[in-house]
Amino acid sequence: MRFTRAIGAVGAATVAVLAATSLAGCQAVITTPEPGKTTAATTVAGLPTAIASKGYIVLADSGSVKPLKYTESGSDVIIGLVPDLAAEYARRLGVTAKIERVAGDSVVPGVLAGRFDAGLALGDFAQRRETLDFVDILAGGQVLLVKKGNPAGVSGMDDLCGHSIAIVKGSNQQTVIDEYQAKCVTAGKPAIDVQAYADGPTSILALSSGRVEVAYDDIADANYLVKENPGLYQVTGDYQWLAPYGVGIPKADEDLTKAIQKAMQSMVDDGTYQKILAKYGQESIALKKIEINGSKF
Repeated sequence: MRFTRAIGAVGAATVAVLAATSLAGCQAVITTPEPGKTTAATTVAGLPTAIASKGYIVLADSGSVKPLKYTESGSDVIIGLVPDLAAEYARRLGVTAKIERVAGDSVVPGVLAGRFDAGLALGDFAQRRETLDFVDILAGGQVLLVKKGNPAGVSGMDDLCGHSIAIVKGSNQQTVIDEYQAKCVTAGKPAIDVQAYADGPTSILALSSGRVEVAYDDIADANYLVKENPGLYQVTGDYQWLAPYGVGIPKADEDLTKAIQKAMQSMVDDGTYQKILAKYGQESIALKKIEINGSKF
């Protein structure tokens, strides 16, 4: 069974679950309460006809970065800060946003193949910009997470040689770790034992169960884990502010890119964006301006 969360519907603020059966299986569509009523001041025009006519935009993600985009235990419905942003920009565009949960390394291929309209929130990196345009929505970065007390004694990226680390498949973490792996080889030090997992929660499980000594984690997720479990985890080394999170859209869909950028910028301008980030205690990753392909990475 594949679960899809539909958010940002125009109309009554209700919660409804609709089941539709197809050859592929059964699909649950969940509509959440809208943040507010649509007004002339907040409605943004310019959505491509193909999406406007079907009434929804399909966004894909692995849902593995809490509290930005995640699932509760036993559920495939992605919730969090980014889905709330998507709900609002979709509402302003007069459609709903349906979020499909897939493996992290399946998001970009699925978008390029046309199975999804866009990636919900991906790192805006140069390699990805060869095929996708990005509407940057949040500052992004990564940090090393270890067990409380740091038993492995890893104090930063330069200490990883000879240690084991969990990363997420299909993420930019592999690129960064490859660079440090090369440094270990050049220095004649033991290699980094890199273990790639399907998503963030699985990589954290590898840390907590002792399969790895370090987890390479998103800053927002690491801070959340330390706050919720101060006796289990701690951050080590410096924060690495990298590429921002962006809605990843095929380059051919320029109208969709522009429409989402305008909707997101209107949210910044009227304060809605800041309120959604504050709801999750993530004001520190706010962007002052919503740009297209604004990353320096």
